[in-house]
Amino acid sequence: MSLDSLRKLRGQAVEALMVELGHIVQSLSRSEERYRKIETEMVEDADQYSQQAEQGMTIEAMLEWQVRMHSQQAALNQTYREIEQATLSWRRTNNLLVIANQECKLLDRILEQREATKCADLARQEQRATDEAASAGICCDENGIYAFISHQSHERAVPFCQSETS
Repeated sequence: MSLDSLRKLRGQAVEALMVELGHIVQSLSRSEERYRKIETEMVEDADQYSQQAEQGMTIEAMLEWQVRMHSQQAALNQTYREIEQATLSWRRTNNLLVIANQECKLLDRILEQREATKCADLARQEQRATDEAASAGICCDENGIYAFISHQSHERAVPFCQSETS
């Protein structure tokens, strides 16, 4: 697999992990909101229970309150477990995202180094060709037009598009 392909795959992994983190954050937010709502209901119900208990209540009413409070406590515990699970999932996914981002940066640096190496190699090849052409007596003007320079004569180089008589 080429480095470009590997870089694209890691980039896609980063995007997928970011989307997953978004879903986890939404789920965590909903669970935290539900937890606060249940907690508020429990406090309000405890106050109402205390007021009714002070005024006196039947055994049936007391049992209904206990069932209700037990149900709320079970819902609160379940929501707390959901929050813990979402938090753990967020940490794992975030760690994977950090690693994937580091891998992307590393691959980017490797690709940049390869490109720089290619450019340096090309520049060396061009310089070598220019040096070889110069040693062979071939000259190139700014338009890329080549002319042969005689080493025996110290005449100036003449581009092919001009005549020597001008």
